Amino acid sequence: MPLVRLDIHSFRNIRLATLTTDPGINLILGPNASGKTSLLEAIFILGRGQSFRSSRLAEVVNKDAKDMIVSGHISLNGRTIPVGMGFHQGQKQIRLAGRTLQSRAELLQIFPLQLLQPDLYDLLEGGPKARRQFLDWGVFYAQPEYLSLWRSYQRALGQRNALLKSGNRSTLPFWTQELAKYGKILSQHRFDYLTVLQEPLTMMARQLGFEGGFELKYLQGWPQGKDLESALEDDLQRDQKYGFTHSGPHRDDFTITWQGQPVKNFFSRGQMKLIVSTLAIVQASLIPIPCCLLIDDFTSELDQENQALLANLLVNLKEQIFITATHLTALDSIAKHAGQVFHISEGTIQGA
Repeated sequence: MPLVRLDIHSFRNIRLATLTTDPGINLILGPNASGKTSLLEAIFILGRGQSFRSSRLAEVVNKDAKDMIVSGHISLNGRTIPVGMGFHQGQKQIRLAGRTLQSRAELLQIFPLQLLQPDLYDLLEGGPKARRQFLDWGVFYAQPEYLSLWRSYQRALGQRNALLKSGNRSTLPFWTQELAKYGKILSQHRFDYLTVLQEPLTMMARQLGFEGGFELKYLQGWPQGKDLESALEDDLQRDQKYGFTHSGPHRDDFTITWQGQPVKNFFSRGQMKLIVSTLAIVQASLIPIPCCLLIDDFTSELDQENQALLANLLVNLKEQIFITATHLTALDSIAKHAGQVFHISEGTIQGA
């Protein structure tokens, strides 16, 4: 759902700002350390209820302030809905349409955000946690029951691990059964979702000049050819020895290959940025409601040809997009399509 208006108070180096945004492409221009990424972060916090730069919300509060507020209005089915995120006296508060939310889930459902930033390389080069999070975010929108299922699995995993560490075996069979029950369904949802991603990824990759060869392969978190119950039974002695569960969806992963080999063996950093950006764009396009894309440092590691290819994908999306860059000439391939341009310097935003 498009963000119509954004209000920022005491957020990092942005003391006070009000932005009227465009439902299409919004450009954010300014020198390094001017606050461009902080502006994206404020939008991200409004939609996700958490920062992508810090695990502690206290760190986003302006150094001369005690509290911070990020609020805005979202267009939803012809209505404008107020949403806000505040941090006061060490406490976070999320409000939606005048109500205080106890969970971020409802916020995520009405204002989905996809972030494209340098950390996106973790999908290719990082550990499996980033790839599991990528899958879970997509399945959250594809399967309405997924959040409840994920929470049930995490509870079973936590209880089982606690029993393994304590040596108390009294309820271990019960929690093992619960873990297997929820784990099989969770893993199947992830597998199905990755399968759905494959075709649009292949089609979009062709638009970028990658003719065939890409494959998304799901790697379940227990040995192939075994069901999860058998894997847990076979692992029991090892689990008891080390105090944690070795098999299950918490060990799931997936790979992105080109002609059967990891893509990082074939492509330059710029090409890999195109690939992971394409995967993120495909994921956003599959969400059943419009998704807002936040793109930090658009030109980084992309030559002019690859910038033009990525820009062509973006301008044909029916999504709201916020893009940062140091200057307008760096965005020649996309600037003419922008509905709004913001200039930021030392936390002060013009064009708002």
